[in-house]
Amino acid sequence: MKILFAALKYDYGIPERGYSFEYYSFYDTLVGMGHDVEYFDFYSLYRQLGSLEMTKSLRRKVEEWKPDLLFMFLFSDQFDFDELKKIKYQTKTITYNWFADDHWRFDNYSRHWAPCFSFISTTDKKAIHKYQYIGYSNVLLTQWAANPRIWKPTAELICYDVTFIGQAHGNRKQVINTLRNNGLNIQVWGPYWNVTRLHKLAKKLHFITNKTIQMLVDRTRLSQEEMIKILCQSRINLNLSASSQTLHNQIKGRNFEIPATGGFQISGYEEGLEEYFQLDKEIVCYHTVDELINKIKYYLNNEDERLSIAKAGYKLVLSEHTYTHRFTTLFNEMDLGV
Repeated sequence: MKILFAALKYDYGIPERGYSFEYYSFYDTLVGMGHDVEYFDFYSLYRQLGSLEMTKSLRRKVEEWKPDLLFMFLFSDQFDFDELKKIKYQTKTITYNWFADDHWRFDNYSRHWAPCFSFISTTDKKAIHKYQYIGYSNVLLTQWAANPRIWKPTAELICYDVTFIGQAHGNRKQVINTLRNNGLNIQVWGPYWNVTRLHKLAKKLHFITNKTIQMLVDRTRLSQEEMIKILCQSRINLNLSASSQTLHNQIKGRNFEIPATGGFQISGYEEGLEEYFQLDKEIVCYHTVDELINKIKYYLNNEDERLSIAKAGYKLVLSEHTYTHRFTTLFNEMDLGV
């Protein structure tokens, strides 16, 4: 199948940070499935041409190459709305967008852009009726997964008891501090964990610019290879699963990526997680910080049980929860004949 894949090519559109989630997880999977895929790096073109001309460029590409599917992963408001709708109504290409974070972006984002596409998907079961309520019926329920071509075990020696990789937003700092105050040796990586003081200092010292701070923030980010290495070096990998905008938990890609590397995971519980994992057999969940503390201590002292759960989670993800599984289902639901 010919697929034009339109998404960020670089992490948050910044080449210095390396390739994006969309590149590693979606594009690489589509290529691995054997499809004829071309990448349309819309954000780089948007910065060069602006919204209207970039979207016209996408339309011309569709008209010239005639892909079976335009597979998109929107970022924010980079596209011209009217031009994007023309691709849906004036070409024979099926247009599709994977909407992320409908748990908190539906009202102020997804609902406005859904009409631009022949099909859209959501990872939020509760959003299905919201789309239907606004008159959009071609909504498909899917879920995050892992790309085992990228997320896979490596031969690493265990170096860490407990680790967390992710941004320091929401209540995450409070949770980590509580764990440390209870004697747990936890290492963290990700933006903003170690630069809070610089933000305060920048207000007093004019020579510390926002650009300088951003450079320091970027240096706290791990590369894809570094992230996977740490997951494989950790006895326990935490998944603090509250969204960046609310304290409400949501199922995340990390729920599937950690076990894909063979790692053991303790995750914040989110409704519906039991539809994908057997709790306490393939993944371990917590509801409160006190429960998290107790479970960390328990599994640090029960290695055989911890390793058994990690092994079961690994087998499950490879057999049921890869992006190849997700895309095959979605394409069949769109009647694309694959």
